Amino acid sequence: MPVDVRAWRAGDEAGILELFHRSFPHASFPLELWRWKYERNPFGRTRITVATDENGEIVGQYAAYPVFFRENGRDVLAHQVGDTMTAVHVRHLGRGPTSILGRVAAHFYETFCAGQVAFNFGFNVDNVQRFSIRFLGSDCVENVVYRVRDLRAHPLKPLPRWERWPGGWQMELVRSVGDEYDDFFRRVAPHYGFLLRRDAQYLRWRYFEQPHAPYVMVAIRKWRRLVGFLVFRIRENRFTIGDALFDPRWPQAFEILLRRVVPSYPVEEIEGWLSHHPAWWDRLLHEVQFAERAEPQNLGLMCVPFAMADATQRMRRSLYYTWGDSDLF
Repeated sequence: MPVDVRAWRAGDEAGILELFHRSFPHASFPLELWRWKYERNPFGRTRITVATDENGEIVGQYAAYPVFFRENGRDVLAHQVGDTMTAVHVRHLGRGPTSILGRVAAHFYETFCAGQVAFNFGFNVDNVQRFSIRFLGSDCVENVVYRVRDLRAHPLKPLPRWERWPGGWQMELVRSVGDEYDDFFRRVAPHYGFLLRRDAQYLRWRYFEQPHAPYVMVAIRKWRRLVGFLVFRIRENRFTIGDALFDPRWPQAFEILLRRVVPSYPVEEIEGWLSHHPAWWDRLLHEVQFAERAEPQNLGLMCVPFAMADATQRMRRSLYYTWGDSDLF
């Protein structure tokens, strides 16, 4: 069966979504969400390679959306890889690098990555990890660091008003982000070392502009000065942390914010992808009784280096990440 591999063209989205729904029948990916992810990303658009059969039907895809990372004061562009897939009836074609997945990945690397980005990264299950390591030049940085605070064993004491006010603590539901969040990121980023650039532009696109976004963002202030924020969603009986950024000069702000927000929901656990870096963050999580558990899907953080040749090693040494850094939150 002849298969053509090429870059995305306008109009391909219908075939891409049809392939997605055949490949992942229990998942939802409406066109509006696709346009947000691949056409309205402010950092780069339609980084997509497709494979088509002799009838022009899309039978494979390798896609990513660009984001900026900040490392020691320097911004680097990277790709968050997701939505890679092949149609069932072509999976027997080729082997490894000559398979449909291998071919679309190679085309994507040559067209969108080499000389253009520091690295690709993503979060993959076991079988995709093995294929990526063997055939796609990918490294496994680490198993995703998944942590849980069991509220049945370690309940959170609600935070009454009389306890908040003397310390100058104020909490607020965030409905929009602006220059203050740019200033906050510049202030705290040096204390994290290596992380996705969580400035106002990124937060706005990632959490506020996403269609039908199920996210809640809350911020905490110390004497009116922004010192931290959380982004979360409720999943059944779990309070799922998707993003977090705090000023290490006020580490207690993390638990104070949890005490104010979590008791409002009928949940039994707080969960999150909460990395080991930086060290002060790791210590804080232990102090507030978050325990590490195996990630339920055995996901691993993967990296394909390009302009940053030692990206895997740098990520292992110092990367701060959360669930929201993926497209799985």
